[in-house]
Amino acid sequence: ASLLYEGYSCENQAAGPDYSTAKILGIDYAMQGMAVFSEKVETEEAGFFRKNEKRLAREQRKLSRCVRESHNYELQKKKVARCHEKIRNQRRDHLHKLSRKIADGYDAAAVEDIDMKAMGQCLHFGKSVQDNGYGMFREML
Repeated sequence: ASLLYEGYSCENQAAGPDYSTAKILGIDYAMQGMAVFSEKVETEEAGFFRKNEKRLAREQRKLSRCVRESHNYELQKKKVARCHEKIRNQRRDHLHKLSRKIADGYDAAAVEDIDMKAMGQCLHFGKSVQDNGYGMFREML
């Protein structure tokens, strides 16, 4: 066995980064509009599930009237799945654009850490909390 050791002075490494000139954004969870920002960040109106809720309900009603395992049942099941997929894609696209705008415009972002799953289950705000996509936004950011 061989061991190679080279000593470096740690004087330069002790100095931390200087955040005095950095642009820092604070992000706090909000039930209405997904988040509250410490500075003015222009965001579009989210709530994609609420916007498509009537169409999804109509497709699900049609599905419930179909005979299980029939051809029409399978076709209607695909329509319901497409509705869910469209909502998911709209939300994901919106969050990608917002997180990219923040990442490009700011040096650091301080985000509130919340357990979104527990909030959706305990406070009876499940639909609103899940429609915000705040947890996915944190991951993307």
